Amino acid sequence: MTKIAQNTVAKLSVAFVTAAMLFTMVAPAQAATTAELEAQIAALMAQITALQAVTAGTNTITDCVAIPSPLTIGANGANVTALQNYLITAGQVIPAGATGYFGTQTQSALAAWQAANGVSPAVGYYGPITAAAIAAKCVPTTPVDDTTDDTTDDTTDDTSSTLGDGAGSINSADSVSADESNLDEGQEGGVFAFELDIEGDVEIDRLDVFAEVDNSATSSDNADDYFSRAFLMVDGEEVAELDVDEFDDDDYALDNSGAGHVADGATDDTEYRLRFSDLGLVFSDGDTPEFQVGFEILGSVDTADLGADWNLEAEDIRLVDGTGFSDTFDVSETDSFGLNAEEVAELDITKSSDSPDGTTVEVDTNDTSSEIAILMIDIEEQNGVDVTIDDFTMTASTTNVDVTNSIDEVVLYVDGDEVGSDSPTNAGALLFENLGIDIGADDTVTVTAKVVFNGTDDYAEGDEVFLTFNAVTDARDDNGNDEGDMTGSNPTPFNSDTFTLRSEGLGLDITSMTEVEDVASYSGDTDTGTYTFKFDVTAFGSNFYMDEDAANISYDLIVDGVIAASASSTASLDIAGDAVAAGVADFKIGSSRTAILTLTVETAASVSGSAKVRINSVAYSAADDATEELTEYAVPAIDWTSASLILN
Repeated sequence: MTKIAQNTVAKLSVAFVTAAMLFTMVAPAQAATTAELEAQIAALMAQITALQAVTAGTNTITDCVAIPSPLTIGANGANVTALQNYLITAGQVIPAGATGYFGTQTQSALAAWQAANGVSPAVGYYGPITAAAIAAKCVPTTPVDDTTDDTTDDTTDDTSSTLGDGAGSINSADSVSADESNLDEGQEGGVFAFELDIEGDVEIDRLDVFAEVDNSATSSDNADDYFSRAFLMVDGEEVAELDVDEFDDDDYALDNSGAGHVADGATDDTEYRLRFSDLGLVFSDGDTPEFQVGFEILGSVDTADLGADWNLEAEDIRLVDGTGFSDTFDVSETDSFGLNAEEVAELDITKSSDSPDGTTVEVDTNDTSSEIAILMIDIEEQNGVDVTIDDFTMTASTTNVDVTNSIDEVVLYVDGDEVGSDSPTNAGALLFENLGIDIGADDTVTVTAKVVFNGTDDYAEGDEVFLTFNAVTDARDDNGNDEGDMTGSNPTPFNSDTFTLRSEGLGLDITSMTEVEDVASYSGDTDTGTYTFKFDVTAFGSNFYMDEDAANISYDLIVDGVIAASASSTASLDIAGDAVAAGVADFKIGSSRTAILTLTVETAASVSGSAKVRINSVAYSAADDATEELTEYAVPAIDWTSASLILN
């Protein structure tokens, strides 16, 4: 049996005898006193049984406890229970046992332990000195039966303790750069940082930081109008936090002269003390930990409050060194930070430069078409905030009054994946919902609108169709803003090119354009220009007919931006390819056949200036006759316009 165990059992035995004698002296009428003594005797018997198990080698004593201070008469709770259990295990007597209430029995047992372990004054008050002394003994030990090894030393090695046993202090504190100088709405981050220089062995238990708004004349000085919480980081790791309702704005926020702690704060503003306590941060000689105070900003701060700056000052650090000496270090470092409105996504929605050119679309007579790309929409985010677009509106327009006669459905694609679809109302309204189009910060997404057309049995041949983009009606960015907060979500509406629907007709495809200047070769001569266009003409749905006459090709000669008179040029037409000789008309272009047309335009000698040629349309006939009653337009015009020649 160890000496500690022998002494403990002896003390508990005496206490048991004393309690039993008191019990025999109590009058039967004193029921309450009898019950109390019975409880005390039961507690003593439990302690004796536990220690007997230890002396028999069937249990383990552990002195490893971490009990927050201070504790004194009247305290209660789990920390008191832990202290009582430690004292009992350490050989002190508490007749009532570990009740969780700090009374005179606990005070006497603690005072006895302090006297036995050199803690002064030994008055039964549990403060940081006593806490450090207990921590210094923090070594799990298994009692050794001295009947088998009388040489075993009852002392234990305390090298496993996290706090060393030497003296220690904080030499200095110096400001360092914080993670952030300003915080946005909804953001959290460190805004006030300083570095400590540690000498010796130190445990830091508490830090006080004071905070005050710089001017409440225009901004609120209530912390809960700005913050949801504050937090403390040490070397980049969060070690403590305070909810905003734990910010202390009572008299502790005043120094001894009655003035505010924050030097730059306005004297009439509320000053808050942020007390980060029970830190238990242990450092060794030469450590230079970085402390950083941060805040989490509310998602929505009043506009008037966004102009406020908050001034901060770090003051007292409470610490204890390895010898149990408690001290307070005055940091005296200051900083400030401002608030910004959170970033809101900004959209730029435009018609893509890759959007399809208007042309004639081949459709069936009584069946729906395949999906035909009509419009491509570029949606760009321009303010560095991720955004998701869920809904937007478009309009379909047709020559036919009832749009549903011509259009069955409009389908949207992003990167080849379908994201949504809708069928138009009679008036052409389209609403695309639940699209889930994600656009990264400063990124662009292209949406392609494809149309499924009905057959011409439901409308007249030559019906013209275009789409209009209207507005985004449901979107949300990463900061929680919706489409109403975003600029650009409701752009000026823009249209696709116009597409002509036919079950039969001609398709035009320009293949080449050349421009040649015939420079004057003698005095008095003038320059002339020759423009050559080569293009494919493909028949679909039926056979078509055409005379090899330049009059069937409508074109304009444009000089210095003005359309010149027809007499300013002459033209010739050549038809080749799959075109074959017809009866009355010069050529027949069979269904699904392609003719190659070459138009050559020469300017007159009188033309002077910057000159170019634009083809407008091609005339043709559905019958083998001399009348070209049908017209196919060459669109877009820019694709059918030559380069300019400078003629003198």
